[in-house]
Amino acid sequence: MAVSAPAAARFSEFWKAVGGTLRRDPDAPLPMRIAEAALAASGARQAAVYVREKEVWLMAGKAGGAGPEGLPLPEPLPIRALHHLDVLWVPLETENELHGLLGLAGVAQEESEDLASFLCPIFGGLLAAHRLSRMVKEADFELKARLLELESLYDLGLSLGGQLDLPTLADEVLYRSISLTDARKGALVLFGENGQPILSRHEGDELLPADRVAGWELPEGQAVVNNAAASQPTAGMRLASCQKCLAVAITVAGRRLGVLAVADKESRDGSVLDFTPSDARLLSLFANQVAGAIETARLHREAIEREKIERELELAAAIQREILPRFLPEVTGVELAAANLPTRQVGGDYFDLFPLSRGRLGFLVADVSGKGVPAALLVSTVHAAVHLQIDEAKTVAELVQRIDRHLQRFSAAHKFLTLFFGLLEPESGLLRYVSAGHNPALVARTGGGIERVESTGVPIGILPNATWREETLTLAPGELIALYTDGLTEAVNGADEEFGMERLSRLVREGARRPMQELCDAVLANVADFAAGMPQYDDQTLLLVRRTAAG
Repeated sequence: MAVSAPAAARFSEFWKAVGGTLRRDPDAPLPMRIAEAALAASGARQAAVYVREKEVWLMAGKAGGAGPEGLPLPEPLPIRALHHLDVLWVPLETENELHGLLGLAGVAQEESEDLASFLCPIFGGLLAAHRLSRMVKEADFELKARLLELESLYDLGLSLGGQLDLPTLADEVLYRSISLTDARKGALVLFGENGQPILSRHEGDELLPADRVAGWELPEGQAVVNNAAASQPTAGMRLASCQKCLAVAITVAGRRLGVLAVADKESRDGSVLDFTPSDARLLSLFANQVAGAIETARLHREAIEREKIERELELAAAIQREILPRFLPEVTGVELAAANLPTRQVGGDYFDLFPLSRGRLGFLVADVSGKGVPAALLVSTVHAAVHLQIDEAKTVAELVQRIDRHLQRFSAAHKFLTLFFGLLEPESGLLRYVSAGHNPALVARTGGGIERVESTGVPIGILPNATWREETLTLAPGELIALYTDGLTEAVNGADEEFGMERLSRLVREGARRPMQELCDAVLANVADFAAGMPQYDDQTLLLVRRTAAG
């Protein structure tokens, strides 16, 4: 706008009036001081300043006789200075950006242009600077608040990360979440892998009934705010005993670990405040740290359990190594070879040899049900039973019956085993045996044939008061009997084909005249080559007994 000469002459007085009024009460809101300065400089009857807050124009300052509502705004709002109902309206702008509106009542219309030319840049610049200053302060406050949040979360992360006991960690999480959000009460429910609650903590009244949270579905990574009545559900949850609540899911890698909720944010006067988006963001960030701490505690617990299991397996393996023969006995007229390959550190196969009076040799191969430590424990029981009863039994059948009664009395229910026990008289070649549901033994004859020795009764430990039939056969010099477990015949290759009885029979027949240990190694090597690195799920045991002389 062009400034007239008389107006320019008044500029000094005008500016003095404006400057003096603005400086009079520096602590008063700027819009109020602008209204008073404009009133003093213009000689108007009333003055009002409007600013825009979130797309709504609000009176921010008034002077003179303006009522509580200030001066009524014209419709539409002016884009340049104009008179409306005895009021001069001056847009306060800088660089084409509108910062406010100044209304002056009782100003002569002929002075409007000069007033507007003075007031617009001065007050527009002041509002722009004030707005920029406020934005800087708000940004600075927000930055400091975020830094404080990050520092708090960092400290919380350090505190939680060092806690590996899950119940203690849950108590710490609940206490920290309540403190972080200024809440009166809170609740934490953690879930197991099956989705059912495994741990629940509450501060104050029971906020989250643990028996009703299994089906709750909260959005991952988002907090849900409910500032309505407590009876209103929050994301499918109905929190008890609270006015306002904030809840967040605790998740890691898509797995739901738990639900964390706080309620009734306290104010200084004791009233309940609404939870803000800042509260929701903060609790969500905290929940991420909680998820990491819970996962760390879980992995630590699993590592301890694995270590415990490893120690138990090592102990069981050591015990089993003591049970299996370290050396094969030397018996006149008999050549022996044996091997045992458990699929785990401990297995369910067992073999043993017993040099007896009059040059006789007792031998057995057993395969107990199950794998791992339970199977190894049953092997220990069988070992003890055989050694306790072998000198008491008068026949092989009686010995097997005694072993069965011992297992029925002292072993766990639903545990059983197959067993082949033979008693060989090397001088005559007579072999007395009982096969309790065991794989067919293979007898290699001197003529090149292979005979299968079938079962003579049910497995041990299945039926009460079971009996077994004792059978006999004769081994001529040079003939052998091969006992094995189904880990050999049921070994599978990449095509899911089993090694089978035919391959084993052929190997025994073709190698019947080789040294026993050489034949034993050849059988195991052929099975390993057949399986070609495929994982096997059953133990492998082989015992070879050959009569070498007639007397």
